[in-house]
Amino acid sequence: MKKLVLTCLCLISGLAFAASSAIFNMLDSSTAPAPTEVLYNIEQHYAKNAVIVEFELEIENGQSVFEVTLYEAKKQRFIELLLDSAGKVIELEYEAPELDEQEEIAAANLMSRKGYTLHGLVTQLDSVPTHYLIEAQLEQDMGITYMVATFVTSKGRHKKAIDLETGKNLPLLRWGN
Repeated sequence: MKKLVLTCLCLISGLAFAASSAIFNMLDSSTAPAPTEVLYNIEQHYAKNAVIVEFELEIENGQSVFEVTLYEAKKQRFIELLLDSAGKVIELEYEAPELDEQEEIAAANLMSRKGYTLHGLVTQLDSVPTHYLIEAQLEQDMGITYMVATFVTSKGRHKKAIDLETGKNLPLLRWGN
């Protein structure tokens, strides 16, 4: 039984690494802008009106797309964008906040008060050119408001986090995977 469980765990781990390697290879060989460039361009476009609360790279039908959620405090709404690999908007939707999204709103408000940008925080966490951002989002847990980012490298995925109140890295929230 132990061998079966161990074999299953090794298989799952190998598949996760293969998926990470495929994403890294796709990004590393692409002529499209890097995810951090797309993130920066979105922030520049919406800088006066909204704060990015989530940024994610997805692979759909073999093509990379970006899903981005921003919070626009003045109009108390979320802006959801779907962008192609070059960063051009494919879809744009507006949504009213739901009850379970109050933590994201609080994090977005803190970002605004502190003058932070998601791109700036991501760059502070990881500016190595062979690392690619595949996800970043604002979160609040155990009294800490933070931004967590997932990067992919030739060796796999890793996550890092930064405390929005202090602007310091959260070493306790560094995960492997």
